Amino acid sequence: MLKVSIAEAKSGLSNLLKHARSGPVIVTRRGQPDAVILPYEEYERLQRLRAYAGMVRLARELHEAGVTATELYEESRRELEERP
Repeated sequence: MLKVSIAEAKSGLSNLLKHARSGPVIVTRRGQPDAVILPYEEYERLQRLRAYAGMVRLARELHEAGVTATELYEESRRELEERP
C-alpha cells in the first residue's frame, strides 16, 4: 500500500491513479492519513455494501418493531395516494 503526502499527490496525480489500479493509495496530511485513492470499481463495491448493510439494519428494526414488509409497503402506498 502506497502512502504519499498531499504535495506528492498534487504533483503526481496521474501516476497515483495508475498505481491505485493495483491497490489503495493513502494520501497523508502532516504525516496522518487523510484520504484514499482507489479504483472506481472498488468504490462502487463499497457503496453497494453500504446500501446492503442499511437494508439489513432496516429489516432488523422492522422485525423488532413487529412490522412486516407488506404492512410497510401498503401504508406507504396509502400515504402516497392520499397526497394531493
